[in-house]
Amino acid sequence: MFCTRCGFQMEDSDLYCAKCGKPTRPDLAPPAQGRRGLSRPVEGKKIAGVCAGFARYMGVDVTLMRVIWLAALFITGGIMGIVYLCAWFVMPRDVEAPAVQAGAVAEQRVQPQG
Repeated sequence: MFCTRCGFQMEDSDLYCAKCGKPTRPDLAPPAQGRRGLSRPVEGKKIAGVCAGFARYMGVDVTLMRVIWLAALFITGGIMGIVYLCAWFVMPRDVEAPAVQAGAVAEQRVQPQG
């Protein structure tokens, strides 16, 4: 058997290609994770979620992002406050997380009877 990505010859019992790491079966492949767009999260926000959204988008700590926004607010003489408000209205809000919805359903089922 040959890898469809790199052409490396593999054994029939191999689950992954030894050269490039491609799985031999589709059920072994990790779920596709596309890059998320800029949006305001439902959880982990302090005011509107703008800093949390930018932090997630840029891959930095949310506390660092808040400090950067606060410093920029003072440096620019308040202009970043207007930018923050604009971002609040322009950035789309995340839909509620599926784990939160599942937890709410589980809590409804566990309520004692009687």
